Amino acid sequence: MLQLPEIKPGTCEYELEIEDWLFKLAHFKSKPRYRVPILICYAFINRPYILDLNREVSVISRMLDAGLDVWLIDWGYPSRADRFLELSDYLDFIETCIEHITGKKGVESITLHGYCLGSTLAVIYSSIFPEKIKNLVLQAPAVDFYTTNTLAQWARTIEPEKIARALGNATGDLLNLSFLLVDPIRLVVGKYQSLLDNSENTDFLRTFLYMDCWIFDSPAVPGNVYVEYITRWYHRNEVIEGLFEYRNRKVDINNLTMPTLIIAGQKDHITPPESASSFFERIPSKDKKLILSDRGHIGLTVSKSSHRKIWPEVIRWIVERSR
Repeated sequence: MLQLPEIKPGTCEYELEIEDWLFKLAHFKSKPRYRVPILICYAFINRPYILDLNREVSVISRMLDAGLDVWLIDWGYPSRADRFLELSDYLDFIETCIEHITGKKGVESITLHGYCLGSTLAVIYSSIFPEKIKNLVLQAPAVDFYTTNTLAQWARTIEPEKIARALGNATGDLLNLSFLLVDPIRLVVGKYQSLLDNSENTDFLRTFLYMDCWIFDSPAVPGNVYVEYITRWYHRNEVIEGLFEYRNRKVDINNLTMPTLIIAGQKDHITPPESASSFFERIPSKDKKLILSDRGHIGLTVSKSSHRKIWPEVIRWIVERSR
């Protein structure tokens, strides 16, 4: 009988330096060789340990091995009591984390690494407080939301207020179903057909179970936040159009003059490459780079080919600007 492998996501040790009700700031244990810390801001959908799923495909372990000082925001598991949170609360916590890191490390600015909707928050924060961001890294960036992919077109037609009013929060199950319906043949039928075809392959099963563990470990999105990001980002495209406000200041991507690295997947059905390329062309940074991978939204992080071809280049770019 084939024995299923043990699945325990996360390999890198860390300490929690801030616990603010729902939100947390983790600091990974290491002996960094470079002065500029890097703060990872993942999306508030799904869990950030996708960046440290297992040792073979851990982006965080690569960063630590390269001598970087790595910090990560955990947005937690919102309950119904958190349904009145707003996007400004998330941006406030980014500010809290950056103030803590710069104060503890004795630096004036950090590298901010945003992933998916975390990149949206990173762009907003960096454009309003550019002096606090030495380098900006955006992975699968969701900035220009007027794209033609199925998810964006669907999001522009829904009325998020009705969902929030009915459910309180946008539940993890609802969000998972939404993503699966984008490409049900490949993401449901194809996925489980592959499982049947490889049911005797231990390596395949191990990878499959790690991914399924992460996919279905889905936190809810607070009701108000769900309404805000669907309406303000998908319906109105407020970020790239310079209409989004935080602390009575409007986002302005013309302020993104810091070194900027964008990593995008050509097969990304959630934040397609057209979103990244249009944003890349508009930012004024004189030190900017766009890396296009042949992977998808998650494959950028967990595929072995990405770790061979993409991440060595990404880490090298960050290290060269972290001295």
